[in-house]
Amino acid sequence: MNSGDQANLSVVIAVLTYKRPETLGKLLSEYASMCRPGNVKLKLLVIDNDENGSAEQIVNSWRDQIGEVRYVVEKRRGIPIARNRAIDESATLSADALCFIDDDEYPDKRWIMNLAECWRKGGAQLVGGPVVVAPPPVEATGWQKMINASLASRQARKNRAVAKAAIGGARYTIVTNNWLCDVKWLTRSGMRFNENLLVTGGSDTEFFRNARAIQCVIGWCPHAIVFETIGLERLSLAYQFRRGAYQSMTNFRIKTPYPKAANILPTMLIAALRAVLGALLLVVPVFGRASPVMAVRSLGWAVGRMMAVFGRHSKLYE
Repeated sequence: MNSGDQANLSVVIAVLTYKRPETLGKLLSEYASMCRPGNVKLKLLVIDNDENGSAEQIVNSWRDQIGEVRYVVEKRRGIPIARNRAIDESATLSADALCFIDDDEYPDKRWIMNLAECWRKGGAQLVGGPVVVAPPPVEATGWQKMINASLASRQARKNRAVAKAAIGGARYTIVTNNWLCDVKWLTRSGMRFNENLLVTGGSDTEFFRNARAIQCVIGWCPHAIVFETIGLERLSLAYQFRRGAYQSMTNFRIKTPYPKAANILPTMLIAALRAVLGALLLVVPVFGRASPVMAVRSLGWAVGRMMAVFGRHSKLYE
């Protein structure tokens, strides 16, 4: 999209939700007060993956404040299924671009203005932006606040690394927690999210790898920020360990769908090294506040890799 194509653009902002009324309400509240880009028509699309439509009431309570909104129920459970429903809905609505933001996130005031501007002027077909970890829930314990601070520091390191990679032409990954894609490119390419990855997670990572493989033009917008609220149930080192393990399993399966005997020894050696480095990081926190989460994620990554080699699959969203 170039500067000559800026008039009368239509952008669908999709939110996939499943039984998260508190964080969805926060998202809708911030969306209502968000700055709107000129010459762009926004439509909020809420896809409820609860077959009972539990999010309808809260969406209806915000209709007068948030502008155009479409609420649909996707009865088939699974994140990639709901993501594909968003692609279909955006095509039906004749949108020019489709955005994703998670239901446990909320946008910065200028999020969509900056994201749309990067897309309109940068020539990219797929654009991403950074996620910043929000303050913890008010009822968080001191320990949970510490883990939240560690997650925030780790995420800030990742954001800086991606921004540097984008400037330097190095590789980076765009996932759907802050994502805009040109619908014409989506339609032309036939790209979809892999519905076989129902409970494993990683369908957006695989989507991005496949998009890169067919020469999708990507862009990074460092000023298009969304904030993620980490729920209390995730503010534990045990959960972060499990998440690291499950993500490692899925990453291995995406990169190596048909593992061979020759893959086993190198993979095991790398996993063992990662485990050692994770253990050392627990003792010597060289990354400051980010160190605790980075350490247990690294240990989880190592365990997940070893499990994946022997045929285990992620159940992150089961």
